[in-house]
Amino acid sequence: MTLLTQLIVVGIAAAGLGRAAPLAKLYNTNAVYQWVKHSGQTIQWGPCPDQFPDTLTCATFRVPLDWNDTQSRKNETVELGMVRREAEDKARRIGYLFVNPGGPGGQATSTVASRGDSLDPEIRARFDIIGLDPRGVGISTPVQCDPEVFNRRVKYMPKTDDEYDALVKYNKDLGASCLEKTGRLIEFVDTISAVKDHEAVRIALGEKATYLGLSYGTQLFSQYAQLFPDSFRAIVLDGNLQHSQSESSNLLTESTTYEATLKQFFDWCASNDECALQGKDVAAVFTSVRDNATAAPIPAPGCDNVSCRSDVTEEDFLFTVQGFVISQRNWPVLGQALLEASNGNATLVSEFNQIAVGDAYEDSYLYAGTAIGCQDWAHASTDLADVVEKQNLGAVFSPLILGACQSYKLQTQCLGWPAPLSNGPAPVTYKGKVKLLMVNSLYDPSTSYTWALGLHSEIKNAVLLTRNGSGHTSYLLNGDATKLTNSYLLNLTLPEPGTITNS
Repeated sequence: MTLLTQLIVVGIAAAGLGRAAPLAKLYNTNAVYQWVKHSGQTIQWGPCPDQFPDTLTCATFRVPLDWNDTQSRKNETVELGMVRREAEDKARRIGYLFVNPGGPGGQATSTVASRGDSLDPEIRARFDIIGLDPRGVGISTPVQCDPEVFNRRVKYMPKTDDEYDALVKYNKDLGASCLEKTGRLIEFVDTISAVKDHEAVRIALGEKATYLGLSYGTQLFSQYAQLFPDSFRAIVLDGNLQHSQSESSNLLTESTTYEATLKQFFDWCASNDECALQGKDVAAVFTSVRDNATAAPIPAPGCDNVSCRSDVTEEDFLFTVQGFVISQRNWPVLGQALLEASNGNATLVSEFNQIAVGDAYEDSYLYAGTAIGCQDWAHASTDLADVVEKQNLGAVFSPLILGACQSYKLQTQCLGWPAPLSNGPAPVTYKGKVKLLMVNSLYDPSTSYTWALGLHSEIKNAVLLTRNGSGHTSYLLNGDATKLTNSYLLNLTLPEPGTITNS
């Protein structure tokens, strides 16, 4: 498991080409109940694969590859894999708590395995905590691609026609390798399919459930609330994505929140003895490293091109630093990484820049992240001029990072992708009676407070809890936001509208 995955870097994906399916077909929810009813399956918990602790049990459940075609191709199925951490106090058990760490592509199984023991004792006592890997991810049927193709270096910020053509060719080559190794699954890893998978598992488990979605998990579970408004006990959305905005709006929203959080890091680092750059002009060091990497890749002598790249380009640097600033626990490491890179050694930066390592479980985070994003998020660029205009936007409104962010990368990463857009951007319409809890920090470098406000205006029947702090998502910090969230999870007690916490 790479460090970046362990820290649950949650991305904002790009989107695929083509036309979205008609809503009436896309949201055919009755098919889920009928499938479970007639499949004859039950969920049988048993031992887990070796990478998981003995305290967990595991199960599988098969669902249709295409929820809109469960008859003519009924032999085409996807296996869903999940882990369970059983409630410690069965007499006071509330039910199932599904946790999704985001990504897209993040392994829910890994999150429950690595973080389950650190959850609040009452949460551990009263919930069976479920980590269900979405289709394409982890121990579910995974998206598989050629790691050598994936790891080819390409410019996501092309300046010439040749660079743009090379980018599109890379995307096509990667998509072709994924299609060859994975088959039709890459056409059916959209979030609506994952929503229906979660509902199928819930029906098989036989009771309403509670859902905790982090980052991309907020898209998963907000769309779940839309499709199945009467199927859940409670939903928490922490680190919110608004899946209804234009490409330029998404780029502006994410790049500016990344830059605002980076400035928070500069202020912290300059005055904190935990930072290797204490007392220095940290912004100047950052800019110097960026400019040096622009002039020529900075060597990373501690890397071997197997686990990390042997040098760091400007794009590597800008996209990777976003992963550093997602958690204040990373900030001392970022300070050290900038100091070393300013002296010509970018190893620490490169170690955070994920590449495929040839492990199906770990690499599924990378491959599925692309495949899911390409079916969910719009990317309508057709030539170099379109992409350069996006770079112009970034250079003006986020000049430190030049607009580099996951939204930008994945909008360009999907140009030429073989699977069509099937869950295109649209507002969430939720008509259920259960009031949701939304949580967002003011300085979240991946999921902006702007998106939280936008999604809150769409859902309406929700309370937004604000954390006055930095970092991506809040629940796993175990601060006041966590305590208020636990009150909702345990007792359905919501904080007062407008509540702001400092931790």
